[in-house]
Amino acid sequence: MRFVHVSSVLAPLGASLVALAIAGCGDKAPKERLVPPGPPPTPTLEQVKAASVSGVFDQAITLVDGKYEGQPVAPDAASRPTALLWEPTFHTADLDGVVGSEALALLSSNAGGSGEFVSLAVFGLRDGAFANLATVPVGDRVRLQSLWLERGKVVMDVIEPGPNDAACCPTQVSRKTFGYDGGTFKQISSEVRGMLAISMLSANEWTLVEIDGQPVAKDVDPPLVHFEGGKLRGFAGCNRFTASVTETKPGEIDIGAAAAEKKACPPPQMELEQAFLTRLDAVNGYSYVAGQLALKWVDGDRIGTLLFRK
Repeated sequence: MRFVHVSSVLAPLGASLVALAIAGCGDKAPKERLVPPGPPPTPTLEQVKAASVSGVFDQAITLVDGKYEGQPVAPDAASRPTALLWEPTFHTADLDGVVGSEALALLSSNAGGSGEFVSLAVFGLRDGAFANLATVPVGDRVRLQSLWLERGKVVMDVIEPGPNDAACCPTQVSRKTFGYDGGTFKQISSEVRGMLAISMLSANEWTLVEIDGQPVAKDVDPPLVHFEGGKLRGFAGCNRFTASVTETKPGEIDIGAAAAEKKACPPPQMELEQAFLTRLDAVNGYSYVAGQLALKWVDGDRIGTLLFRK
């Protein structure tokens, strides 16, 4: 009887099967790799500056470069409804738990009277379209001290009129929290935390960004100030300086003559320093504008503001 070794029979068969398998794989198109879609894009500041916003006036308004100006309230009236986006308050975050982030910012509005009504607006992308998702009131003539995001909530410290304040001159410090509750974006809480005091400024160093509405030039070193108890220390544009500070009542201060070094600098720096120190010596009050520190000065019939950011 003749015996055939099994391996000698299976080897050619295995080789044939492998060849068929390779050939078969080559005949099939490779499977398309599925890449899960990413989160929707986050709204931009430019979109918000051109947004249509509801809830500010009776009818929706459309911003143009962050501003709105309506028709006069009467044919011969000089006043008209206006609104202004506070660009420094623009933030993005996930506020509603839905995939993707929202944008938020504060706006101030005036219907033609003496009030300045502040609102918090939320924007987002829904079904591929940019939209104003919610607008809620913050208050009349409210001054924003600071704003931050905390666990999907918007938290802000504001200066608002207290029980004994005139509407023009708020001194009550309150902390307000906004967020989604039951599917609706609204104010969740408001807590009075005290009175306006210059001691609140000491936690930060402040950089000058505007003098009387004019931005500080980008090619010069801006002045810096830091409040320390009854002292104001800082950099005036060329030289370091110190000055005394006395708070006469909430929001009102007197800054003494600055004692500065005598170093010489290029003309642009020296001109900035002179303009800054002259106005600083005339400062008689402070407040906040969109989370920025505003030192108000008065010299005879001239008035102005030194505006600082943290």
